[in-house]
Amino acid sequence: MIETIEELETVFDSFSLEGGDKSARSHRLERMRSFLSFLGNPQDSFRTYHIAGSKGKGSTAAYLAALLSGCGVKCGLYTSPHLFSVRERFTLSGEFFSDDTYIAVCNELLEKVEKFSFPETLGPLKPTTFELYTAYGYMLFQQTGCDAAVIETGLGGRIDATNTITSDAVFITEIELEHQDVLGDTIGKIAREKAGIIRTDAPVFISCHSKEAEKVIRERASKMKAPVFSLSDSVQNFHTITSSDGEHTSFTIGERHFALTLSMPTHAMAENAALAILGAVHLSFITDEGLKRLEKTTLPGRFEKRRLDGKLIVIDTAHTPSSAAASRDAFTAISRPSPTLVLGLVSGKDEDGILRSLLTPFDTVIITKPSSYRKSDPEKLKRKAEELFPEKDIRLVPDPDKALDSALALSSDILITGSFYLASEMERLRNKA
Repeated sequence: MIETIEELETVFDSFSLEGGDKSARSHRLERMRSFLSFLGNPQDSFRTYHIAGSKGKGSTAAYLAALLSGCGVKCGLYTSPHLFSVRERFTLSGEFFSDDTYIAVCNELLEKVEKFSFPETLGPLKPTTFELYTAYGYMLFQQTGCDAAVIETGLGGRIDATNTITSDAVFITEIELEHQDVLGDTIGKIAREKAGIIRTDAPVFISCHSKEAEKVIRERASKMKAPVFSLSDSVQNFHTITSSDGEHTSFTIGERHFALTLSMPTHAMAENAALAILGAVHLSFITDEGLKRLEKTTLPGRFEKRRLDGKLIVIDTAHTPSSAAASRDAFTAISRPSPTLVLGLVSGKDEDGILRSLLTPFDTVIITKPSSYRKSDPEKLKRKAEELFPEKDIRLVPDPDKALDSALALSSDILITGSFYLASEMERLRNKA
């Protein structure tokens, strides 16, 4: 039994597998279906909308949930990972549930888990951390009477633990090379994993993809008799510009023109908002209230602006080359000249592509270790950065807290980016969350 939110995260993390376990992943859908059946299939008690992609899926999910909430739908949102608090993963119409609710549902789930074991043929006998989080989200949304929930995939899609819902619609954001050891080493292979969430007859809304990715998605959709609506075909006159008060974006869908000021800047956020709105137009839940909520939507670590020691600090989670470029452009549009970059990347990312996309405007670059429990090689990243940009002041400060202190000692604005886990390792930022 737990009594605090902090214990919730700790007890779920205790179910993580030492060194990982490939058998758990290979049997993931069988495991989740078995576990959810034991729990009474809570995921079947509300409508669902499923989001996959390499980047932008969290913000697209949040925008979609805002639009649903704006038309009176009691809408849950499940995203991952979290930055400062586990509550970030599970929200209701843009707000946290009460702590008592989080704790009570967790205790109920833990009681059930004590009585449950998987067959040995399906790998580890108890659920993994992500399997628990996913089932917990479904139970939370069921027990609080949600009409609908927006569900973000964890890793991939086809055999992701979340691919146990029968979605009303599917959204697939931009696809890039990522997690190649798990998802595949080509855009086509990765797109095939993401497209695995497409359901029979459920409409599919897609970002502007490469020809290779779009071909795979459309082939899967055709097989499932699912109509496809793409940004490139459906959205006209798209314009966006970053300013100190947000992202000013405008576009047309059909005969309707949209002009919005998004609280989360970057060109990528504007595209993600347009994708969510495209879905809402076709699914008939566009309202003025929903658009207002969408404009106000923010997420921890998605171009999050803070002030610390008189300096502008932006926390962003740019871990692909194109998201790094978007973060760079948005940051330089609002920051003072000669800024500082604090960068940490977990292993498996396109380091060369990210460095080339990101480093140009920064005078000082501080490389650090993004997480105490995710594999990374900051020394190797520093060497690559020095090879690509020998003229820059590139420093290695492995401890994230000390890296932040080093950046604050300079008289410049600061962008903290790369791994999602980086900012959560910095105590001064956690204390202000």
